[in-house]
Amino acid sequence: MRFPEVSYMRWAKSHPPAHINLARSGVDSCPPSALGLKSRDLVVTLPVRDGYMPLRQAIARRYRVTAGRVFTVSGGTSFANWFACAAALDGCPHGSEVIVERPTYEPLLKIPEALGYRVRRLDRRLAEQYAIDVERFAGLVNARTRLAIVSNLHNPSGARIPSATLRRMAALLARVNAFLVVDEVYLECLFGARTGSCVHAGPNVLTTNSLTKAYGLDGLRAGWVLGPREMIHRAWMIQDLLANNGVAPGEQMTLAAFRRLSGIRRRVHATLDPNLERLQRFLARERRLEAFVPEGGNVAFPRLPRGVASDTLADRLLRRYSTLVVPGRFFEAPRHIRISFGCRPALLERGLANISRALDDLL
Repeated sequence: MRFPEVSYMRWAKSHPPAHINLARSGVDSCPPSALGLKSRDLVVTLPVRDGYMPLRQAIARRYRVTAGRVFTVSGGTSFANWFACAAALDGCPHGSEVIVERPTYEPLLKIPEALGYRVRRLDRRLAEQYAIDVERFAGLVNARTRLAIVSNLHNPSGARIPSATLRRMAALLARVNAFLVVDEVYLECLFGARTGSCVHAGPNVLTTNSLTKAYGLDGLRAGWVLGPREMIHRAWMIQDLLANNGVAPGEQMTLAAFRRLSGIRRRVHATLDPNLERLQRFLARERRLEAFVPEGGNVAFPRLPRGVASDTLADRLLRRYSTLVVPGRFFEAPRHIRISFGCRPALLERGLANISRALDDLL
């Protein structure tokens, strides 16, 4: 096993501060008061065996599965992705293959590489609105395939994979006894009173999620995997080796968040929904950018004009306008930038205007 550098994470942890941050991967932080906790509610230990059962039950109710199909982990969706892949690939022979979408969130590519598996790429194209071409996917599936990994909503574009497409992908993988892992942390942005999860697309599907991107609760670092019972059991066995149990205060606070999630969601979407409209208006008038406009989530991935590299634009935005965006090279697309619209409206308006000013400077 060899652990490669995750260049996006290195950049995200080391970039200079900026007055306007459109590079965040989630919405603005949720205030602690929204959880409704008192000092007596804070704990340093909890009665656990495989996770904190009240939290597993709350997750199970929300996504309409049994608690036996829920694995919880302190480490957010990032660590949940690692567990889902490790469980699905455990015992697979040398030479097994993993299909990973392109462009993608870099850790989704680096996890199977670190575990020593051959990776094949599934292209998702701007010209096709980042939709998954099932025939293209079918052409990648073979007897060596053991896993496919996608994000839904797609990170970085925000495109949604229809349920019918996921069912077809799962069925194709089932023919060769392979699994489908879906990172659905951005899909949570679309959830209301009635929720949905990609785990229902097939018996060989595992999904990963947390309260980070959609609710501004990234500091809790609470993530989970939903999937078949045998895969969840395998994840608990791996957890025994790595960390035994999760972080008690984080699990207790996450349970409190689930109990108040409707109120937290209303607070977030009072900003997020109008901001999506602001982004749509900006992209409609800024003709130099070519973009798929997502139906939800909190990120978009516009393509820059020819001759403008994303690193050049990002550097100009930071140095001259104190505005931060993510260069597309971290998603294998150097002519793109990723923009987050989960911030305060005034900052978003100024940040989008600064993108136009920086383009004026460079063109």
